[in-house]
Amino acid sequence: MTLRLSPALDATALGAAFRARRRLHIPGVLDPDSAGALVDAMEAFDEWKVSVSAGGEFFELPLKGRRAAEPAKQSWIDGARVDGADPRMQYVFDTRRLDLEADAGPRDAVGAVPAFLNGPEFLAFVRAVTGDDRIDFADAQATRYRPGHVLTGHDDAAEGKNRLYAYVLNLTRDWRADWGGVLAFEGVDGHIEEGFAPAFNALNLFAVPMRHAVTQVAGFAPRDRLSITGWLRSHQAV
Repeated sequence: MTLRLSPALDATALGAAFRARRRLHIPGVLDPDSAGALVDAMEAFDEWKVSVSAGGEFFELPLKGRRAAEPAKQSWIDGARVDGADPRMQYVFDTRRLDLEADAGPRDAVGAVPAFLNGPEFLAFVRAVTGDDRIDFADAQATRYRPGHVLTGHDDAAEGKNRLYAYVLNLTRDWRADWGGVLAFEGVDGHIEEGFAPAFNALNLFAVPMRHAVTQVAGFAPRDRLSITGWLRSHQAV
């Protein structure tokens, strides 16, 4: 499938808005057919892995449905707990790694994402919005946050990764902010300066480093928080 940006996007206006705070919520970023195909593929996908870095535990396990593919390891998942006293980044969420190689992974709409993100249309768009021609490529993973999943505070800085900007392409229909899963930006005083709820077909874009978290998805949330996430990176040291 060919994924496309919405033709209604105004990169010049979006660029002016981005420069004001070095972050931006961009609604309606994909054309409706592209967004619909992506969410359908994510909902149908059944080869997720759960990724855990929490409370001193570090592992990634294949899932069968929503449980460990190896039943004996389900207790690892059930026992994973974030240590609230630990200031380091911790997380629990499901992932599907997306490779830049065209033949990697299932041939569904999500499998087409790396080629789309690294194609001329998308790269020209994010360079125009950020005003930064250093952007050379994008990496990506699909993520699924189920009830209880979370990503604690961090700033995305990673030596040698040459990360310029982080992005989140939200693909959950009809999400409510009180279900959690909010991309929350922390100010120097510890308060939340701004929060972006995971609105369907919206791209959240922000500069690295910038401290942020994904708030825990509520236990009563009736659906999963689905997104494509990653970084816009340079081949040169930054």
